[in-house]
Amino acid sequence: MHPHLAAVIEYADRARSELLEAVDSIPEPLREARPTIDEWSAAEVLEHLARVERGIAKLVALKVGEMQAQADPPREASDMPAVDLSKFDLLADRIARKLVAPERVQPSGEYSESSARAALAETRGILLDQLHAADGLALSTAAHAHPYFGELNLYEWVYFVGGHERRHTQQVREIAIHFAAQ
Repeated sequence: MHPHLAAVIEYADRARSELLEAVDSIPEPLREARPTIDEWSAAEVLEHLARVERGIAKLVALKVGEMQAQADPPREASDMPAVDLSKFDLLADRIARKLVAPERVQPSGEYSESSARAALAETRGILLDQLHAADGLALSTAAHAHPYFGELNLYEWVYFVGGHERRHTQQVREIAIHFAAQ
C-alpha cells in the first residue's frame, strides 16, 4: 500500500476510535437524548457523520473511477510531499469556528444510536473499499472543491473525514459532560 494512503487511513481510523470512545462514555439511555433543544444528541452526531462520509465515499468513487477509466492512469509518486494537515486543525476548535452543516447532511433524528453507529460503520467500509481500489493511483492529483477549505485532493478529503470526526468528538465529549453534570 502506498505510504500516503496507509497514513490517511490510519488517521481516519484513529479519529473514529476516539469518536466511538467518546460516544461510549455517555450512558446508553442518554445517547439519543439532546443535551438542549438546540443541540444534537450523540446519535444525531453519528448520523451526521455517516451522511458526510457517505458523500465523500461517493466523491472518491467518482474520482477514482475517472482515473481508472484512463488508458494510462496516473500513478502516485513514491516521493510526493506529505499532506499539510494544518488546515484541518481549524476544525478542532468548535468555539472559534462555528460551522453550520448543509441541510443535506443534517441529521433527521430518526436514527437510534445503534442504527447511526451501523450507518457510520457501513460508510467507512464503502470509503475503505474505494481507497483500497485506488492504491497506487495519483490521489494527490484528483481534486474537488470543499465549501470551507477550497480545493482538496483525495488524500485531503480523507484527512477531512478524520478531522471532521475529531471536531464532533469534541461535541460528543461536551454532551457527555452535560449529562454527567446532571
